[in-house]
Amino acid sequence: MEINKFKYYLAPLIGLSIALPILSLIIYFLIEGSFDFNFLKSSALIEYTKNTSLLIFGTFTLVLILGTITSYLSARFEYFGAKFFAITFVLPLAYPAYILGYTYVGFFEYRGILSDIVGNTGVRFDILNMYGAIFIFAIAMFPYVYVLARVSFGSISSTVCELVSLQQINPIKAFFRVYLPLSYPAIFAGSILAVMETLSDYGTVLYFGIETFSVGIFKSWFGYGDLAQAINVAIILLVFVFGILWTESLIRKKYRFVSSTLSTKKSPKIKLKGKYNLLAFVISFIISTFTLFIPSGVLIYWFILDINTLDFNTFDYLFNTLTLNIVSSIIIIILSFVMIYMLRFYPSKIGNITHKLSILGYSIPGAVVGVGLLILSSFIDKSLGFILFSGTFFMIIFAYATRYFASSIGSIENGFSKIDSSIDDASKIFGKSEIKNIIQVYFPLMRPYIISGFLILYIDIAKELPATLILRPFNFDTLAIRIYELASNEMLYKVGFPSLVLVFTTAIAVILLNSGFGRRKI
Repeated sequence: MEINKFKYYLAPLIGLSIALPILSLIIYFLIEGSFDFNFLKSSALIEYTKNTSLLIFGTFTLVLILGTITSYLSARFEYFGAKFFAITFVLPLAYPAYILGYTYVGFFEYRGILSDIVGNTGVRFDILNMYGAIFIFAIAMFPYVYVLARVSFGSISSTVCELVSLQQINPIKAFFRVYLPLSYPAIFAGSILAVMETLSDYGTVLYFGIETFSVGIFKSWFGYGDLAQAINVAIILLVFVFGILWTESLIRKKYRFVSSTLSTKKSPKIKLKGKYNLLAFVISFIISTFTLFIPSGVLIYWFILDINTLDFNTFDYLFNTLTLNIVSSIIIIILSFVMIYMLRFYPSKIGNITHKLSILGYSIPGAVVGVGLLILSSFIDKSLGFILFSGTFFMIIFAYATRYFASSIGSIENGFSKIDSSIDDASKIFGKSEIKNIIQVYFPLMRPYIISGFLILYIDIAKELPATLILRPFNFDTLAIRIYELASNEMLYKVGFPSLVLVFTTAIAVILLNSGFGRRKI
């Protein structure tokens, strides 16, 4: 009896634990009451707010444009190279934004790669500014829109397309009046994901000299050793994030609709010929050149330059990265599975509340999660009288769980939603233990969704920098941190080898995810 009661509390316990770093930050702030109201008038806060607002607005706009164009081309048309470009459009997900930033600085700088190509050392282009940062985030984040909107555009029923054809609506007018409105929810959802990732970034904005909230947190804590000020900035950033989420919920309600236009009877792709085929190819090639070919070419060029002095300690950093990423991903995916399983069979109101709290972390920048965990670990260690959590792997895995729990739980929820309730009833009738049912029934059925969740987690965690920088154990470096340190020391060409190694591992995960590796219908 007591065990069954515990099962009703297991999901709420997991959800509350995942949200603990964010709750710790808020509780500490409320109890201490140490907020400096003069900071609200400071030039630093004005600068953080202005730069962060410009950055996310510019990124949102460009990501929306790039993601919509690429997804529409990929989902609706067949043209020369379409299958190849369908892969190149998604591969920028393998690149952390800061690596893309480093490659473009190296490409455009004085006596950089561009000047070598054109044979004029005076040719340069300064992108170390707000416009350059927006461009970098746009090419790094547009795949979020591409992936979601491609599914939406591809799911438009043949009935809608037939009506458009019968009405003889111009293809351009049809796109803006029919197809685009039907895909608004997916496009907007992808754009918001891109904005949240941009808010969380630290490596790119620091290198580009953009003073955002994330930079403010690090400057306060590591630069001035002022944890109170770091907490003040983190709290304001939390308010900023909640403001974005509130705005997003209002817009989502406005564009929410139920339509039979998205059905299993999909419209066939249109085969482009002649000038339209050429136009689609040229657009795809230009986008792929700026988002993938140039950054990859720069990294390969730097690798060749550094071929005689390669730092083979990179493989030690790779081992650290793989170990940390795989262990973290497995733990998070197991927690996600247990939580959704328990909510399915042992639902409760408190479970639903903590479930919503647990997925909040994806909207919270890694720097904020890191500060919250610093407060939590410091409180526990002081209470115990010895160091138990601070500077340990447990804390960094905890940070990843808080930050990326939503990434895995979405996939697990999707999988469970496909399992008919009759299977639940059948598993109970056969009278097997719950553990056996999970292993023999639910794990096999959930396999593709577990694999997808794992791959998503791996990609996200491999690129994480702020939380890793704050919480990593002493003398423990991942590939992301090593790349960041090399770039900070202005050793750009040395970035090539470790960046290629990192991107190669994440690219494998991206390709597997995009190909539906392990996918099987329930």
